[in-house]
Order: sequence, then C-alpha cells, then structure tokens
Amino acid sequence: MAGRRALVTGAGSGIGLATARRLRSEGAAVIGVDRRWPLIEPPISCLTADVTSREQVTSTVLRAAELLGGPADVLVNAAGVYRIRPLLDLTQDEWDETMAINLLGPFLVGRAVAAGLAEASLSGAIVNIGSTAALVADAAEPAAHYNASKAGVLALTRQMAVEWAQYGIRANAVCPGVIDTPMLRLMDDPVAGQAYLEAGVPLRRLGTADEVAAVIVFLASPDASYLTGVAVPVDGGSTAI
Repeated sequence: MAGRRALVTGAGSGIGLATARRLRSEGAAVIGVDRRWPLIEPPISCLTADVTSREQVTSTVLRAAELLGGPADVLVNAAGVYRIRPLLDLTQDEWDETMAINLLGPFLVGRAVAAGLAEASLSGAIVNIGSTAALVADAAEPAAHYNASKAGVLALTRQMAVEWAQYGIRANAVCPGVIDTPMLRLMDDPVAGQAYLEAGVPLRRLGTADEVAAVIVFLASPDASYLTGVAVPVDGGSTAI
C-alpha cells in the first residue's frame, strides 16, 4: 500500500481503527474520521466530522486531500451504529438514525471521494462495511433497522462498482460476523454467548477487528485489482451453515 492515500471513517475504534492501523503499517498515508475520538492519542492523523452531514463530508474530504497531498484513493466506510430493538418497539427516530449513519454516510463519503478521483482522472478503491445481518435474520437479536441499513450498503456497493468502473474505481464490501469490538453485545451474557458460538459459528470463536482489517486492506490493494462489486463474509463460517 506504499504511496496510497487512505481515508477511513469510524476510525476511532473497532474495525475502523484496526483498518487504519493496518493500512499505515503497509505504507499508506492515512486520515481517520470520526464523530469523536478517544482520550488517548490515536496513532493516525484525525479529523472530526459527522458522516450524515453533506457539508461536513464535503469539507472533510477536501481537507483530507490537502493533508494527504492528493485525493484519497482508498476509502474505507467503517462508521456505523448497532442498536437492538424489536420491530414493534422500533421508533422512527431510531430507524432514521441508523439509516443515516450506516447507509447515508457511505453514500455521501463515497460520492465525495469518487468525484475527487474522477475529476483528477485517478483510480481508487472503496471498501464498505456491511454485515452478515444483511444476509440472514435472527429473531433472538432483533435489529431490523440495522439489518436493513446493511443490506442497503451491499446494494449501494454493487451500484458504486458498476457506475464507477469507468473511472477505474473499484467498490467492494466486507460482511463481518460476530467480531470482538465495542459494538458487540453477544458476550454480555458469556454463557449464552459461548452457546451461540458453538451452535452458530463453525470456528467457535469471536473474530477480531484485525482479521476483518486484513480482508479490507486486501480488497483495497492491487492484489484485488479484478475484484469489484463483491461482498466478502468474514464470519467464521456462520453464513455457510
């Protein structure tokens, strides 16, 4: 990834932070974006922005290009929220918030980055974060708003891929399963959580943010130069059952 210019949203924690670190370790210049940053000094350059605001996204993508010395040619849309709420209890505000962050955000940031690349006649790679929840439902963990937003991310990714191929921009997605990040609720009850892993995850363990980051960086790299429009499950085999 030497010489690449990367922009990672949701880089303050979890998969976004792991991906930013991995990109930097492989030689990319990296700018991280988040609504808030941890108290400890992050190991990357940071910008603060709300990905649901068109104005903030536009100014942040331009500022990132200034700091990187050119338009970002790698974008990882990792900003997201996860909420559990049964459908009958789900409010419109909860639905709207989840859709805004998880689906509108990747659209706004992706469009801004792609426009910059197209204007400069540069190729690039976008990786969006989906979820296995976009592929399967689970009555024991009701989150229709989250599931629908991530299904939208996969459809958005495919459309990015076919529309922006003419500009040399590839777009792919990863679909993490149960990953040990701050958003995970599975292990709030360790006994029930372990039972779930043994019954529903062939590898019988949680995944790590670093394992997801490795796949993201591969998809953004020249090694994946003929991959676009795909969604890769990183789930310990759960969607194979």
